[in-house]
Amino acid sequence: MRLPDALADRIELIPVGQFKTDDARPAFTLADPAAVIAASFAAAPGGRLLVDFDHRSVPVGDARPDTRAAGWITAMEVEGDRIMASVEWTPEGRAALEGRAYRFISPDFLTLPDRRVMRIDSAGLVNTPALPQLRQLASREDRMEPLDEIAGALGIAADKPADIVARVKALATSETQLASIMTAAGVTGGDVTRQICAKLAERAPDPTQFVSMKAHDAVVRQLASLQDAITKDRIDTAIDAGRAAGKITPANEDDFRQLASKDFDFFQRFVDRAPVLVNLGDRQLAGRLPPVKTAADGLDALERQIASRMGVSEADYLKQRAAMQEG
Repeated sequence: MRLPDALADRIELIPVGQFKTDDARPAFTLADPAAVIAASFAAAPGGRLLVDFDHRSVPVGDARPDTRAAGWITAMEVEGDRIMASVEWTPEGRAALEGRAYRFISPDFLTLPDRRVMRIDSAGLVNTPALPQLRQLASREDRMEPLDEIAGALGIAADKPADIVARVKALATSETQLASIMTAAGVTGGDVTRQICAKLAERAPDPTQFVSMKAHDAVVRQLASLQDAITKDRIDTAIDAGRAAGKITPANEDDFRQLASKDFDFFQRFVDRAPVLVNLGDRQLAGRLPPVKTAADGLDALERQIASRMGVSEADYLKQRAAMQEG
């Protein structure tokens, strides 16, 4: 079966707005597609973006990159909630698609620490896409099934339906319970417990409107328990993402979890800048592996803040960093 020319030459490349990958990392955001497109072509050699095979052109460790082209992206434009790319396929790339050796496209993009997409560097033909919500390349009408789209939005692999169902049920239960409490209390978002207490304090001591301390304490305990569960799920998701990115190992997971419990935003910024400790292979969608630091490099400003917050001396932090990089 020959690949339709219209589909081969114009493909869905990356979502616009907030999107998730299927490897449990926190969501990315592509907020300004016009700026991203301009920056991508400005940085591209010869004004064209490479489409390779399995992201083999992205350097990983000491492996020699394979820069053979499956195609070249010559133009990009926004269409709805996607950036569409015009591609000139090489004979090798077209044969791979026509023979169904490959079915999906996967972009390699650069992000800021806050996970905003700043530039698209290249793309790869793959069979295990990190963005399953994109249309397949092998058929004009082939789109992901609804379950695949849900899996992509949740950041869970589509071949794990039990995990998808469990996550959806957990989210639905948490949101329903919290919504019921907020509706009953007549409050909106923000610090729900503080709002409820403020409303109780404003009321006159009318016996018909009186709320007993026992009932108030029960609501506070229920809210605290629910918020603890939501916070734990947030930390677990972030730890899983760090582990999937090769930046968190069993040896340092407890320290990262403790830091996330104390200051989650600071933890997230640190993990975004942390070096990759475990080589996960070729599947690196964003950025490049940072250089390994030595004891002679000392601590940067962020690492000194981490050491201070964890009550660890700079010397001990350097030893621990060196041990993790050698492991």
